[in-house]
Parts: sequence; structure tokens; C-alpha cells
Amino acid sequence: MKKNLILILAAVMSILALACCTTTPKNDSGRENERLSEEKITLTFLNKYPEEPYAQFFKDAVAEFEKENQNIEIKMENVSDEAIKDKLAVIASGGDMPDIYMSWTGERVKRFARGGKALDLTPYLEEDKTWKDSFMPAFLNNSTIDGKTYAIPYRSGIMYMLYNKKVFEEKQLEIPDTWDQFLTVCERLKETGVTPIAFGNSAPWYASWWIGMLNAKMIPAATLEKDYNPMTGEFADESYIKAVQTFLDLNSKGYFGNNVNSKDYYQVREEFGIGKAAIILEATQDFTQYDNIMGAENWGFFKIPIMEGAAGDEGTVGGGGEAWLVSSSCKYPEIAVKFLKFMTSKEMADRQTKESGLPNALLGGINSENATLALVEAYKEAENYTNVADWLDCAVEASIADQYMISLQEGLDGKSAKDVMKDVQKAAAQVKAEQK
Repeated sequence: MKKNLILILAAVMSILALACCTTTPKNDSGRENERLSEEKITLTFLNKYPEEPYAQFFKDAVAEFEKENQNIEIKMENVSDEAIKDKLAVIASGGDMPDIYMSWTGERVKRFARGGKALDLTPYLEEDKTWKDSFMPAFLNNSTIDGKTYAIPYRSGIMYMLYNKKVFEEKQLEIPDTWDQFLTVCERLKETGVTPIAFGNSAPWYASWWIGMLNAKMIPAATLEKDYNPMTGEFADESYIKAVQTFLDLNSKGYFGNNVNSKDYYQVREEFGIGKAAIILEATQDFTQYDNIMGAENWGFFKIPIMEGAAGDEGTVGGGGEAWLVSSSCKYPEIAVKFLKFMTSKEMADRQTKESGLPNALLGGINSENATLALVEAYKEAENYTNVADWLDCAVEASIADQYMISLQEGLDGKSAKDVMKDVQKAAAQVKAEQK
């Protein structure tokens, strides 16, 4: 009996010892998290805002993240708008990849995705539905390709027509709802000696805002999707010629004023501010500039007028965004995503908009606590849109965009709309051939 009792006790002790050994180890994920929390990690971060007040905000944000995560260093390189375009071109062609990098949304993000340079962030978004659902759908969708999301939007820009309230009041003008009403307003302004629309194109990117917006309104969405893809683009639909002609007509009728190719955007922005022009096509990220130039009470905005009978999608808003991508070769993708979650959290998005003036991309992220009344109203309107028609120089492949802008500039000096599109078609054919 005693022998049996001893055997039973020995068996129980063995089972208990085995249980202690088998329950203490953490799972693989736990061990990985513990390792990452102890290891000294450095991530490189390529960003686009070296000037104030933007630079200080991003510098402070990075410092705060590092303070909360003592083992993580974010090595941020903040370069100018033009410099980052060169750097991104080098990256796209096989250069060294930063762990996290900024890009404009649309075709530029898609180019990195197609080239295998961007990490598919879909699993991280699906794992954290709260994070995924925090963004304005139009801007998150703009970084999604074939159901996979490759970039996280942090800045949003939406196009509206700004108008000088004093000029409209003096000329007894109503805000136009349709394109025909818009043209009538322009004609009445011209008749009274006021330049209807502030426009300058010595730097031809500004024309790309106009034609990108007109394409979205006048061309079927399926056609745009096919032609904006460098592997299938042809730009053969007659609607493209009509969109260019609509743009050129504004110039030939005198609504843009004189010598538009000898003025730049910043010059005509000042002209609008002092009342020499009554209307300007502008994006929300620059709204606060007009508060400084002319006072918040002296300007207003209205939606791009509806083009009745046009084939485009009125649920699409002209504009664009900026987003952060994670390199497909990043050694610590979980840490990179952690940083992006921090930077796009409600607290940091509020601060970004309030401290730097850069509108964030969160749903309901523009509010009276961080933005002007005009911005709040503009973004409330924007929540009804389902898609963003990117600035043209971001929506199509770079060489096509360059040809589009050069030919539009020539169009303002007399080249026909048909010949403008012949140039674009030729560029698209060359790009498509290079994709094979």
C-alpha cells in the first residue's frame, strides 16, 4: 500500500513539474514583441516638409514617439517638394529604400506597389478596424490597388472655387451651381473690367489641376481608370479633347486674363487677394493663406459647378492627398506600422492640422478645434464624396503628365485641343510599350 502511494505521489509530482515547464513560455508573437521592445531599432523616414511651420511639427512628433518608445530611433530626412520628387524617382528605379517614405497618392503610390517597393498594409488595417475606419474613404481608397492598400494617407487636399465676396457683392453675382451659370458669371465679370479667374501657368503644374478636374467631370470613370493605368492607357476617347477644349475656351474667352504663360500661381494668387481677379481654383491645404492675404471674412468658396449631361462622376472630388508607405524591404514592418498609427492617431492628426495647417485625412478630423470655419465646412461637404480625382501630375505616369502639361501650355498659346491630345496619346503609347 505504501509502495503504491509513493508511486502515485511521484506521478503527481512529475505531472506538476511538466505543467510548470509547459505553461511558462510565451507564444511566438509574445517572444517577438518582447525582443522588439528590448532591441535598439532604427528606422529611416523620408518626409517632405523642411520649411516652417511644418518642419517643427514633424520634428516634435518624431521626438514624442521616440520618448514613448525609448528603444526606437526615427532618422527623419525632411526635403523640399522638388528634391523629394528626384529622390522618389531614384527609389522607383532601384535606389536604396528608406523604411518609411512619403508619396503623393494615386499613380505614384501605384507605381511603387507595382514595382514591389511598397509593403501591402492591408493585413494591418484589417487587424485594426478602428484604425482603418478612421480615414476618409475617398483618401484611403486612393491608396488601394486591387483591394490591397499600400499607403496610409495623412494629408488631404480638396479643390474648390474660391471667390472674392466684395467683388461678388458689388457685381450682384450669385454663386453658380452649374457650369453654364459659372460661364455666365465669368462673362459678367469680364464685362465689368474684373478678371474672372486668377490663373497663371508659367509653371505648368497649375494647368494639371484644371484638366484633372475636367477629366473627372467629363469622362466616364471606367475610361479614366483604363487610361490612367500606364499598361493600358490610350487616351483615345473623344471626351479628352472636349475636356481640353473646355479648358482652352476659358482662356480664349478672356476669363483667365492676359499672358497666362508668363505668370505663375503665386503671382495670380496675390492678384486674387487684392481683388484684381474674382475667382481662383484652390485646394483646402492653402485656405489659410487667404486668411493671411485678405482676411477670412473677405472670401468664400463653392463646389466645382456641376456639368449637366457630362459623362463623369459627380461623386468624385478633385484634389489629392499625401501618404506614407512602408518599404517592402523594411526589417521591422510592425514598428513602422506602429509609427504610422501614432502619426495618424486622432491626437496627432488634430495637432498636425492645428500646428502646421496641413489638413489631415481622418473622417471628421477637420473640426472647430483645429481648423477655420471655412475648412470645417469644406470637409463636411467632402465626406459625401466617394473618390478623389488626383492632381493630374500625380494621377498618371510621370512622362505622360509632363507631356500633358507641356502641351496644355502650348494650347494656351494656340495649339488645338486635338493636337494636345495627339501629343498625350503618343506619350501614352511609348509608356505602354515600355511596360511590356
